[in-house]
Amino acid sequence: MLKKFVLVSALVAAPAFAQQNTDISGAQFLAGQGDATLATLGRQAASSGKRLVITAPAEWHARIAAKVRAGGNADVVLRDGFYENVLVRIEDKGAKAAGVDTERSTQAEVEKSKAEAAKAKAEAERIRAEAERAKAEAEALKAEAEKAKAEAEMAKAQAAQAAARPAAAPAPVAAPAPAASAPAKPAPAATDAGAIRAKFEQTLMGGRAAEGDLAVDALQSGDTLYVDGPVRAVVRREGLRAVLYWLDGELDLRRSELKVLADNRYQVLAAIRGEGTLRREFGDGKMLEARPPADDAPVRAALERDLNDGRRIDDTIAIARLRHGDVIYVGENAAVVVRRDGKSLLRYWLEGALDLTQPGLAADGANKYKVLRDTVR
Repeated sequence: MLKKFVLVSALVAAPAFAQQNTDISGAQFLAGQGDATLATLGRQAASSGKRLVITAPAEWHARIAAKVRAGGNADVVLRDGFYENVLVRIEDKGAKAAGVDTERSTQAEVEKSKAEAAKAKAEAERIRAEAERAKAEAEALKAEAEKAKAEAEMAKAQAAQAAARPAAAPAPVAAPAPAASAPAKPAPAATDAGAIRAKFEQTLMGGRAAEGDLAVDALQSGDTLYVDGPVRAVVRREGLRAVLYWLDGELDLRRSELKVLADNRYQVLAAIRGEGTLRREFGDGKMLEARPPADDAPVRAALERDLNDGRRIDDTIAIARLRHGDVIYVGENAAVVVRRDGKSLLRYWLEGALDLTQPGLAADGANKYKVLRDTVR
């Protein structure tokens, strides 16, 4: 009875071993965790007369052969593999069926390798697209930084020019009229305008020439206007580059479509059409009558763009709720209050009449005020 049991066990174990496929991952193989398995398979193949067909990267073949033969002198066939794992297949020597299985398995491995290569190619394409997008964003940020640098240099040059400008001389005594034959002296306005334009091209464009003239009614929201004497320069963002134009035509710098950024520097909030209205100038003791602007009001679009990344501001705040640390940005009959709450910034439309000259407020640039105390009126 015992002999019959041993014989049946052997008959069952042999086909199981003959059909066995073993897959050792690259991480397991490199860590030595597959050495015992390879030795066991080598011992079983040597004792059963089977052949081990092993597919793995070529640089691993010598190590694999050594590990297999450490278990027994088995017949080993090593094939190159594209995927970083060790695939062991056991087959009968010279069996036709095994040859067919080997061919099919090899074809399956080739198809698997092609699929892996296609997957790797797709991943490389995705990474390259992300890199190109990141490069475009970096170029946009660089252009913005160059614009800010040019504006800072322009402001510095204007400040230096103002500091170097001599005090007004006393009115000269009237001189006798020149003789009719004496030639009239040419006015220096043209020369001064040329020098100012050259200065604008250097400070704003790094020496790059202006594109030409721009009519007043062609101004667009987002343009920046620089003023120096008779010359008015317009910087417009076109794609990733800044372009310089000379403003052609009369423009009242008090128009409500212009926002004061600094001395002689303005931001265009909307296109200039018709006669329009003039901007209220605060700081002379007048009250600010603030209220949330209409949905289509240019001042709403400008303040939401500058202070909330173009997103809508819906909340309002009364004068009595202002507190120390708040910052008020003033527009045409409208104001936005920016408040820090922990790591967040909250934004409100101000409602009510506010005296911007009171001691509880401090001007901080053009149309910007800091709240210095918790009680303001």
